[in-house]
Amino acid sequence: MIRTVTGDRDPADLGATMAHEHLLMTGGWPIRHEPDFRLDSVDAAVEEVERFVQAGGAALVEMTPLGFGRDPDGLATISRRSGVAIVATTGFHKLGYYADTHWLYRYPSERIADLLVAEIAEGLDRGGYEGPLVDRSPARAGVMKLATEYHRAGPAVERLAEAIGLAHTRTGAPVSTHTEKGTMAHAQLDLLEAAGVAPEAVILGHIDHNPDPGLLGELASRGAYLCCDMPGRIKYGPDSQTLALLADLDAAGHGGRILFAGDLARRSYWPAYGGGPGLDYLLTTFVPRLRAMGLGALAERALVANPARALRLRL
Repeated sequence: MIRTVTGDRDPADLGATMAHEHLLMTGGWPIRHEPDFRLDSVDAAVEEVERFVQAGGAALVEMTPLGFGRDPDGLATISRRSGVAIVATTGFHKLGYYADTHWLYRYPSERIADLLVAEIAEGLDRGGYEGPLVDRSPARAGVMKLATEYHRAGPAVERLAEAIGLAHTRTGAPVSTHTEKGTMAHAQLDLLEAAGVAPEAVILGHIDHNPDPGLLGELASRGAYLCCDMPGRIKYGPDSQTLALLADLDAAGHGGRILFAGDLARRSYWPAYGGGPGLDYLLTTFVPRLRAMGLGALAERALVANPARALRLRL
């Protein structure tokens, strides 16, 4: 099954899925220092998601972790109003986003695992474990997040990977990562595999920011899923770069490991806030270009079959 904020779903019923998005981020260090990250309107999110649904979308993974002002009740409202299935996240972003007094630096991996398991099995804490009281929403997490810096992890990340491994063993929840510019992907798989998470249960995020088909082929061969989330964000590179990368990966036999997303984590990316390209861009602009290249079958796998496998609870 796949765990969404409104209940568990049969993977066969998931439909076209964006595997790494952000709908609500209402607080925390990144939002205070970069106001463009503040996504605080349920109505704007519903408007944005409805465009995605009208274009043929059915589900998305909301990757906002602890410390960013998650709103689990808001996510459930967005899901019910728009009809989209939303998989929510527990876990952590880059350590630079957390104060050096945060409990993640002090708690042993076993205690951190307990907190993650509770968000998957019982419900997301409305306060994001900022404490001291815990107030659980009925909405539960369906994926765990791990992040590394540019070419760097560190001892705290190793402990978080251990905690995620313990939680994965108890819940079967998959792991979705943040790779900074596509670096540290093999290191992430090494850390997680040592903690008991098979590469087949790992989704490597932002991996197309390092458009090296040889490297990505190695990662796919290990069993990991590759989330390509650059389409439409031209400031990082043209769509032609990602299209060529996907063609290479498909020709090498790795089409079964590819996922798509937009990672539209800024107000300036949303037409609902007066920006672009919007959540519907992948389906209305990028996927048609793939089909025109003769890669329609790849697009269908990356949107439907692959996320249905990648996001299931492995119990």
